[in-house]
Amino acid sequence: MAKEKEEQKKEKPSSSLSFLKEISFPFNTTFLIVNAIFLVTSAFWFVTVSTLHYKTDECNRFLTTPGIFVSFALLAMTLTGFYAAYYKSDCLFRIHFFIFFLWMFVVVAKAVFVYCLHHETNPRLFPGTKIHEFRFEDYSGWVRRLVIKEDEWYRTRRCLVKDNVCNTLFSNQNMPASEFYQMNLTPLQSGCCKPPLSCGFKYEKPNLWKVSRYYNNLEEDCKTWNNSANTLCFDCYSCKAVIIADLHNNSFSLTINILHIIFSLSIGIVGWFAWLRSLRATQN
Repeated sequence: MAKEKEEQKKEKPSSSLSFLKEISFPFNTTFLIVNAIFLVTSAFWFVTVSTLHYKTDECNRFLTTPGIFVSFALLAMTLTGFYAAYYKSDCLFRIHFFIFFLWMFVVVAKAVFVYCLHHETNPRLFPGTKIHEFRFEDYSGWVRRLVIKEDEWYRTRRCLVKDNVCNTLFSNQNMPASEFYQMNLTPLQSGCCKPPLSCGFKYEKPNLWKVSRYYNNLEEDCKTWNNSANTLCFDCYSCKAVIIADLHNNSFSLTINILHIIFSLSIGIVGWFAWLRSLRATQN
């Protein structure tokens, strides 16, 4: 009786993996090759981004900092995946999938964030002009708190001034009002380089606006605007709104994020079957 129980115990784990015998696809080899390709790619990406990060100034490091973390995570994931497939190590497979699940969490969270920005970024066309304006209150509270941190806004503001984001708009000082109102301004130019048109200021030059009798003194941004080149509307809520909108414009589209999720899951499924086969091989 004792021998029969032992034989049944041995048969149970093998029977749970018996369905793999019917699948002839080389999961382990495919997983090994894919990880080898991504290992070389992520290593090159990590070295490149790290070099750029330490060569760029503070204002441009917001572009390279996420790249360092993403490339390092991809490097660690593919490195453990490669050696797990090569040595068929159960421990390395566990480490690989732990990193993989963290990776998938970030990828899905990013897709959700892009989806929310896509639906909330809704610029308003000011009547009688071609100028689109952005409103800070149009965004959800969690989006505003996540992207725009009040205690760190001074750094963003300083970088906007340093990068002279308004110079292109101010290059033609003889531009008439009729031409200005028909311009296709970028989000930064619309939100940070001019006062909101709802303020009712009188246009003199692209960088010079005067208070008129139709002045809207209820809107906070109307009080914040200043004709000084170092002030303009850099402290306005409209400027903070276009920073969020600019983040949306620079992010990958929702379709690309969905394809990214599907691609990552596909590789994960191949790795999962490779892991199951290595377990079956060790149990036989």
